Amino acid sequence: MLERAQEKILIQLVEAERSLPRNERQYFYVAHTVGPLGVELIHPAIPRQSPRIFEGDLRTLESYGLISIVSYDRNGIESFYITNDGFRMYDQIMKKLGQPTERVQMIIREHLESDGFRASYPNAYAKWAQAENLLWTDDSVSVLTTVGHLIREAMQEFAETLVKRYNPQECTSDKSKTVARIRAAMNFLVQECGETERAFLDALLVYWGTVSDLAQRQEHGAQKEGEPLLWLDARRVVFQTAVVMFEIDNTLSKLRKNQ
Repeated sequence: MLERAQEKILIQLVEAERSLPRNERQYFYVAHTVGPLGVELIHPAIPRQSPRIFEGDLRTLESYGLISIVSYDRNGIESFYITNDGFRMYDQIMKKLGQPTERVQMIIREHLESDGFRASYPNAYAKWAQAENLLWTDDSVSVLTTVGHLIREAMQEFAETLVKRYNPQECTSDKSKTVARIRAAMNFLVQECGETERAFLDALLVYWGTVSDLAQRQEHGAQKEGEPLLWLDARRVVFQTAVVMFEIDNTLSKLRKNQ
């Protein structure tokens, strides 16, 4: 019924809606502003500077009754909300993606491959994608160590982007010290953070450091451990890097919107 691009838009809308407490939910707005092709979605749970979308895809969602246009204001800005059919269609789409584990993996992968993530972290995404592509070539030791090298570079570029975005004070310029750089970026945003959220950020930092150690082990062929390097090791470091970047990006974006 829907093209994949239209499904992605519906997923984005529903998850934005569900990310807010029930009593804080509100309409989505569509702005026909000057700039790149497409229209701009305005909503508290959709990050600013998100990529524009094709207006025709919204019209398709409306034609199927998945969203309902409420009104136009005098500036030509539309408001709409997701209908019950829209929420039911979202559930069908997510079930279609497969079993729970497969759905989680698909969501993380699509987040990294989304226009928004790729625009925000172009270098980190490029390195991660190179490593992921190598997984499906062969399992020679040279390929497996290259995967580790690319993942380390991806993590360095991810941290570099956060440092440039938030410009935290007293941050090391050494790109190899990704734990310290991620910590500096986090500390910049945690002033108004609740206790539970702060504990989660602390756990994410430890997670990041562990994945970084795995990437270093991968790059050096597990020589220190004296163990054979396996394809499963490469797959693990690629997937875990995707997960930790996904979680840090989402968490920091949420904190940034709340400030």
